[in-house]
Amino acid sequence: MESNSENVPSQNNERQRKVQSLNVATLPGLITFDPSSPPHSPNSPRKSRPMSMFIHPQERLASEQTTNSAMVAPEAPYSNNNMPFSFAPATNSEVDVASVNSFRTIDTNQTGDHESLSSDITDRANEPQGLIKLLCEIDGGLGIALERVKQGSSSAKEAATFLKKRAAIEDEYGRMMIKLSKSMQEGHHSNDTKQGSYGENWLYMLKLHESIGENRVKFAAAIQEISEEITALYKETDKSRKNLKDSSQKHEKAIQDSEQALEKAKNKYETHSEDWERTLLQKNGEVVPNLKPRTLTKAIFSKQPKSPTQLLKMEEDARNKAATANDTYKHHLSITNAARHEYYDIHLPRMVTALKDISDECDIGLQYHLARYTYLFENTMVSDALVISPANTEDGPSMRKIVEQINNEEDYYSYVQSYGAKAKKMKNHDIPYDQYNMSEQAISIINPKNVFGVDLAEQMRRDGHEVPLILMKCTEAIERNGGLESQGIYRVSGVQSNIQKLRALFDRNTETVDLSAEESSLDVNNITSVLKLWFRELPDPLFPREMYQNFINAAKTPDEKKRVLELHECVNNLPDPNYSTLKYLMGHLHKIVQNQDKNKMNVQNLGIVFGPTLMGSPVVAISNPVSLQNSSTAPTPYAASDSGGLNDMGWQCKVVEAILENYIAIFVE
Repeated sequence: MESNSENVPSQNNERQRKVQSLNVATLPGLITFDPSSPPHSPNSPRKSRPMSMFIHPQERLASEQTTNSAMVAPEAPYSNNNMPFSFAPATNSEVDVASVNSFRTIDTNQTGDHESLSSDITDRANEPQGLIKLLCEIDGGLGIALERVKQGSSSAKEAATFLKKRAAIEDEYGRMMIKLSKSMQEGHHSNDTKQGSYGENWLYMLKLHESIGENRVKFAAAIQEISEEITALYKETDKSRKNLKDSSQKHEKAIQDSEQALEKAKNKYETHSEDWERTLLQKNGEVVPNLKPRTLTKAIFSKQPKSPTQLLKMEEDARNKAATANDTYKHHLSITNAARHEYYDIHLPRMVTALKDISDECDIGLQYHLARYTYLFENTMVSDALVISPANTEDGPSMRKIVEQINNEEDYYSYVQSYGAKAKKMKNHDIPYDQYNMSEQAISIINPKNVFGVDLAEQMRRDGHEVPLILMKCTEAIERNGGLESQGIYRVSGVQSNIQKLRALFDRNTETVDLSAEESSLDVNNITSVLKLWFRELPDPLFPREMYQNFINAAKTPDEKKRVLELHECVNNLPDPNYSTLKYLMGHLHKIVQNQDKNKMNVQNLGIVFGPTLMGSPVVAISNPVSLQNSSTAPTPYAASDSGGLNDMGWQCKVVEAILENYIAIFVE
């Protein structure tokens, strides 16, 4: 390119000499002016002529000329008679635009190229979408595409400005054209215009203009028309770019607003969830863990003790707020992800594709209009033909060739690659659902493993223990804390609030209860009371109701040895869970009896305490079992009789006394 620029001044004299020697009147196949050709419109199919149709007459002359015979120089080389076309008279000596535009319709059949420029645009649009995919994947890809369109419109504006000034200074072409060309060369790199092959060829084209120096006023109108069309192209491109930019800003603003709303909903969800956890733990008497500081209700931090009703209401309100905040958080999360999907999967590819199409249209349109200009310029300025389009290839490419060397796709690819190498990959994946993780204490409250009021066999099957864990932990704590020597053990009741607290702990998760760490365990009476409460609330007593009468009858046997044998037989007939539980309990009570001189609890006293607790009420037959089965309170045609239990209370105590007195004989030997 640089060598071509250096050769331009040295070639002027030779080219001028050659142009004077051409007898243009005898050149075969030259273009002639058709005055009947109508002027073209911006949508004329003539605009769709491919670049290959611009075959300069001198190129055909070089291929058809067979001899180097001398040409007679014309007397007026720049008159209408010596031009490869004729100008029709026009008002105010202006160029007939229709005749200039008619050049494009001549000799297209000689090239053998019937393909239109519109099909060329379609082929470009159907090429692989690698660049579009790349722009959609990198951060700031849309801005890069917008910037590229801006460069294209700036380049179109630059070209339109050039042609407008070119038409205005035709009468002062020599000095002013050189000045303009140099100023455009100097300002090209500082302007926001395309580089690459376009920039290189554009600069070379400006250098050729410096060597022309001849004025051509007659085709100024045609140049002005091209300038107006490029200006319209620039304005339309810039308008489309601004519309897409505004649309992208609206979509991005919508996503930002949605993400901000999501973040607020998430913070609110976490705040209310922590509020709920705190109130839940406080309601159940738990130590509130050190959570992240949040804006909580003043009532939660109040040092004044709350009643169970107040705590229950506080926990219910906090739970409702947490549930509402959770629903709001999920709702905003769904909306945000949907907006992001819509933007990254639909709007972003659509806008990038539209920007690529706009850029292609601007680039191809600009290249086409520049090609029109060069073709018109070459055909009009025959006197400068050898400057613009050298006859010999060693003299450099023609201006038309220079424009054809512009590779928009390669320039676009290089431009995107220069940004793509620096940009980081866009994070367009879904935002995952961030579930709030509660503490183990809170989870055990939500999903408790109840032991009170649960069938004995079901408890042991669920927990996988041969002896209920609550019985083992309570008896061990009693024996460990001096309960064997505590006066009135099992007869003296504990504090009701501590009993309920221990009950809640066991009902939540028996395995996590550590009675050695509980303040309420300092009083063994609290532990004995909660153990008796557990036995009383068994759906079926430790001595099953179906075997109730068997135990009562055995206790009524007057002969002591026979009574022990019958009770032993009844105990052996107990279900496995009941038998193992009774054996463990009697072993514990046997230790208490052994310390009766200190705890004042003999067999009779323990029988009075545990008789009704372990025996419950007897089973009575129901006269109308059908009506009872339809009831939600009795699944079988039998029910417990409280009156029968009161009548048999003495015998219930006798059953426990007899079994406890004969613990060794029944369970050990």
